Amino acid sequence: MRFTRRHALGALAALPLISRPAWAQNTFPTRPVRLLVGFAPGGLTDIAARALAERMGKTLKQSVVVENRPGGQAIIATVAVARAEPDGYTLGFAGTNGMILNPLLYNNLPYQQSDFKQLGSMGKSPMLLIVHPDLGVKNVQEFIALAKKKPGDITCAHAGRGVINHLALLHFQSKTGTQFQDVPYKGSGPALLDLMAGTVQSTFDFPTSALPNIKSGKLQVLAVTADKRLSSLPDVPTMKEAGVDGFELYTRMMISGPAAMPAPVVKTLENAVREGTRDPGLVQQFADQGVTVEFTSSADLDRVIAEESAMWAQVIKANGVPKTDLKS
Repeated sequence: MRFTRRHALGALAALPLISRPAWAQNTFPTRPVRLLVGFAPGGLTDIAARALAERMGKTLKQSVVVENRPGGQAIIATVAVARAEPDGYTLGFAGTNGMILNPLLYNNLPYQQSDFKQLGSMGKSPMLLIVHPDLGVKNVQEFIALAKKKPGDITCAHAGRGVINHLALLHFQSKTGTQFQDVPYKGSGPALLDLMAGTVQSTFDFPTSALPNIKSGKLQVLAVTADKRLSSLPDVPTMKEAGVDGFELYTRMMISGPAAMPAPVVKTLENAVREGTRDPGLVQQFADQGVTVEFTSSADLDRVIAEESAMWAQVIKANGVPKTDLKS
């Protein structure tokens, strides 16, 4: 089903009407907090949101309940957060697509970055350059050489046009002077299944999705798009080590709420995010999946979003990715 502005606006009607709390009483929260996730259960964003929600609830002494609102590259959930009552009881757990890429890809997106108050970041996950073992390359330079020898022949799967791993492919082509045959899928899961089957030959994806099949030998990883090697894949070089400089790419796990939330509520929620990321069990759980758990404050996150928005805007412009309208 094609996502339209009508879907985004219709999602708002499902939000319950809630009254403004007595902020002056400084009792926030007095009831459960909802954390909206723009993807279906089971993926990296959903797993991370649920893990953090559990820890935030302990600090807030109220439940933080995850609600999945999949659709439109997280647009449905993100719109719902932007238009929610600014009382701190409706928050969003957004990745790079929802908060950074969508505003760069759509002309009439029903939200903008200024509609939100960032409450902090749980952490970040790099991507992996993954190939089918039968492709016969041992490292990134051999992969580049093969792609240059057969321009447009090597297939590279991704989870849909405009999604971060599609833009990673375009960025890689620009950086290395290569050309691949890109193959879009409706999500990373189907793309990885076809990669394991040999239907496609390569992809950019996240460690959380790919690690089990890398460990089993069904997939081969050539490099990680981080500034340092992952503890879960210590033998896999960074892109810089592999000879492709300036190729650090992450998806970030950001928590936000409506822009007009009162300062005391923002402070309480930001502290809950901070305390959640200090949990050793959370840090280890996600380190094993290639995710760096590190708290980024609201102020620092605003700067990171601005910097990464500028970087992705350059990638989009350099590759002629059109900015399109959402159909009404």
